[in-house]
Amino acid sequence: MGFFTSSSRQDQAAKSFAGMSYLLWIDGVGTYLVYLPETLRIGGPGETGVASSLSSQWADLALLANLSRHHASITRSGENYFLEAQAPVFCNQRAVNDRVLLTDLAAFRLNTDTVLTFRQPTALSASACLEFTSHHQPQQRLDGVVLMAETCLLGASSENHVVCPHWPGTVILYRQGNQVLCRSRLKIDVNQITVSEGAVLTPGSLVTGPELRFRWEVVS
Repeated sequence: MGFFTSSSRQDQAAKSFAGMSYLLWIDGVGTYLVYLPETLRIGGPGETGVASSLSSQWADLALLANLSRHHASITRSGENYFLEAQAPVFCNQRAVNDRVLLTDLAAFRLNTDTVLTFRQPTALSASACLEFTSHHQPQQRLDGVVLMAETCLLGASSENHVVCPHWPGTVILYRQGNQVLCRSRLKIDVNQITVSEGAVLTPGSLVTGPELRFRWEVVS
């Protein structure tokens, strides 16, 4: 998936709102899906050319795996997350017949061999992460998924949602109304403008600072 052109960025900026999902491209770290809606549907691949490289007609996260079109869902309810099975699902090696509460480091298997790990790295945020434990990925490779409630923490320690080992501090992404903003105690620039308070992220925003650089894009 490439970056947007200037005109398409302007179009997407006008549409930018908290119900969308975004890609976070972090130099030297990886690419992460930041997913804002409350429910994430997971399934197998869709029809070529019909949906994006991350989703299908039936799933928000479509993996290149032997899965049903809509195999399972993860739903955020307050500070809790529930895994709901639409097809064979096992959580911590136990079959999920209806739905189950996910806890930190829960490993769940879809069908026979597709495994993801759920993580809630800090009690200070209701956001959570999904890690691809088996080799199964969407068409566009990702390094992880952040299920963003109100905040997403980026930094060096394991209590961040995205661990950036060489960063000298933490950058916080947070929701405010229908917008996503970022702030940090570090000196950071957004689109080459130094920001001292929260700065709105729009599609194509480039954030730079001491030993850090990332870009924010809407999932097409």
